[in-house]
Amino acid sequence: MRIAGAQIPVGPNIQSNKREILKALDWAKQNRVDHLLTPEGALSGYCDGWQEKDEEISSALKEIEQCQRGVGLHLGVLTKEKESIGLIHRNQIRHYDKSSKLNTITRKTYCISQDRCLGRLNDDPVRYFELESGVWAIGMICNDMWGAAEELGIAFCERHLVDRGLSVIFHATNGMKWNKNDKRNDVFSSYSEGFLRMTAFKSQSNLITVDSCVPWNWNGDESLINESITSSPSGVLNFMGWQTNVPRQGRQYFYCDIELNTAQEYKNYDGRMSDEYPYVKLLR
Repeated sequence: MRIAGAQIPVGPNIQSNKREILKALDWAKQNRVDHLLTPEGALSGYCDGWQEKDEEISSALKEIEQCQRGVGLHLGVLTKEKESIGLIHRNQIRHYDKSSKLNTITRKTYCISQDRCLGRLNDDPVRYFELESGVWAIGMICNDMWGAAEELGIAFCERHLVDRGLSVIFHATNGMKWNKNDKRNDVFSSYSEGFLRMTAFKSQSNLITVDSCVPWNWNGDESLINESITSSPSGVLNFMGWQTNVPRQGRQYFYCDIELNTAQEYKNYDGRMSDEYPYVKLLR
């Protein structure tokens, strides 16, 4: 299966965001991509103001759905969702299959104040879904990967990903960006990359993660595209590590042809490892 990501600029301008997504879809079709992931809030933007643009977001979403056929699209958007209790602000990944049918919706679990959204409630089940027959996947949004460890003490990975037989985890994020010369990049990058690698290792699945390449309030100035470092790496990884090498600045489209039996490969690898601590013999 060929999975891909679009590390694209995401700002408050809905029409600009829509054009970026449509260009990414064109690239995906040209490169025979099966499934394409966008950053968190790729259509709506991730900042104040999207709440008053409901009609514009809905119209842009319909246009994207009409152009998406042929590629499975996993689209990040903040939007109003009609529920039994009324219209609720949600931070979502909308998972479309290749026929443009909406397969399922991932709701962000660990929302923060900037989301201006209601997080997934305990009685709302985690939504596992089939990419294709027998190929199971799940979506995670930003802090669902790393925020849980800080806020609740129980990582999302431990509760929902381990021993589930997942083939793909789709992680859409849009974290706070630092200037490329800011020394804080190192600690935040190490923190996020550690979570990504351990999640891929523990879940024994393929993990694709995508961030936006600009700050939340990007004004459309192309000269600023390469001034920020993504808040976390974009790319594809499994229990053996990164399978891609995606630059941390600017627009980047990438794909990776993945094996769907990663869990079995992990078992084969694990079975070759010695149960004995490697330095025991040196101590005897």
